[in-house]
Amino acid sequence: MKNNLSRLEYIINMDKFQKIQDDIAEATEMAVLTVDYKGAPITKHSRCSDFCTLIRSHPQYAKLCQKCDARGGLEAVRTQKPYIYICHFGLIDFAVPIMVHDQYLGAIMAGQVFIKHDENKKNLENIVNAQYDKVHCEWEHDFHKLRKKIPIMTLQKVQAISNMLFHMSNYLVNEAVLKISLNELNEKMRYMGKEQFRPQDVLPHDFMPNPNHDDVEHHEREDINLLIKPALHYIHEHYAKKLYLEDIASLCNISPSYCSKLFKRETGDSFSTYVNKVKIEKAKVLLQTTKQPVLNIAYDLGFEDCGYFIKVFKKMVDLTPAVYRKKVKGKNYL
Repeated sequence: MKNNLSRLEYIINMDKFQKIQDDIAEATEMAVLTVDYKGAPITKHSRCSDFCTLIRSHPQYAKLCQKCDARGGLEAVRTQKPYIYICHFGLIDFAVPIMVHDQYLGAIMAGQVFIKHDENKKNLENIVNAQYDKVHCEWEHDFHKLRKKIPIMTLQKVQAISNMLFHMSNYLVNEAVLKISLNELNEKMRYMGKEQFRPQDVLPHDFMPNPNHDDVEHHEREDINLLIKPALHYIHEHYAKKLYLEDIASLCNISPSYCSKLFKRETGDSFSTYVNKVKIEKAKVLLQTTKQPVLNIAYDLGFEDCGYFIKVFKKMVDLTPAVYRKKVKGKNYL
């Protein structure tokens, strides 16, 4: 678990984080990218300027861009605060460290802007020195045209944006780590002293198990993990839908990988197997109590392929739906 807490993509829901990053990039008119502690990107580049896209397409310049990113990230880690610097082509960039208990997990790299008044740049470091007598001759026209499109803002605004990203990202990540850590503590409490720890004392009534639920719902037991509880409740309420792990993880506000791990640990089944078990239990009820064709039942339970439904049913019940219906109906007449 401790090793996983050093990985941003395990701690937070990266799909949600990407959307936040995209919105921030649009709102600030800055390019934004998130990297892990090794410097490898873990999000897509939001709003990367056409100018920088052109520069990074040239192998020689791309290496200098990467060198700037690496140096900026290291300085941010060293100072443990946003580090604003000048890149090798004169643009303003900054690195925002993401820290948990003084451990560096990654950084948000942003910028690709110019600042007003050159005198404001005097305290900023030219992080990688490079001399250019002239730019790549094939680009000269595009280079100057795209350079003019780079946003211009005050240094104060750049500082404000970097501080905002620092406070926001570190708050989100630290809260997520706290949530996971408390959940792990909860696990230990459950197994070390079940008599003293009762989830029903803190859990909303709607999420508690219903004693009348069928066999598959025995997983909603008294000591079920609190994080996964809303997911189980949602699955039993929306079994007729096509359910995806990513959506269920988002509902619980945890990453898909962590959600998958919790499902396996709490139910003994993978996410997809558990969902299918719920659907098959509902199918058994419909086969017993209605005259609906097997095809209709399959579609009503969210199976797009009736053949697949029959295959799953037989695997779990050892009978095809049609044979199961005949067998159950026959018993009812005895």
